[in-house]
Amino acid sequence: MTGNDLMQAYYLEKEIESWKMDENLLEGTEEIKKVSKKIKELTKKREEIVNYILDIDDSQTRLIFKLRCFNLLSWNAVADKIGGMNSEYTVKKRFYRYIKSRGA
Repeated sequence: MTGNDLMQAYYLEKEIESWKMDENLLEGTEEIKKVSKKIKELTKKREEIVNYILDIDDSQTRLIFKLRCFNLLSWNAVADKIGGMNSEYTVKKRFYRYIKSRGA
């Protein structure tokens, strides 16, 4: 999984919510099957991202991924939330090093 894949998490949540709202409006139309299929695809992608993050052994690294991908915080805001004298640079580097170590 790449950084770009992971960064879709926030928008996947929003898109799923949006399609679910439209799903109610489209009930009884031909488009409902396409919308339902799209919701399932997006939900599967979201679950893959969640599982990727949950499989991270280190708590601090897992929190960095959660804050960055699901809360869409800036690197500076992630560093502030993590605390412990971490800088924007260190949390960003940790994020990308982890992805690289996993072969992405």
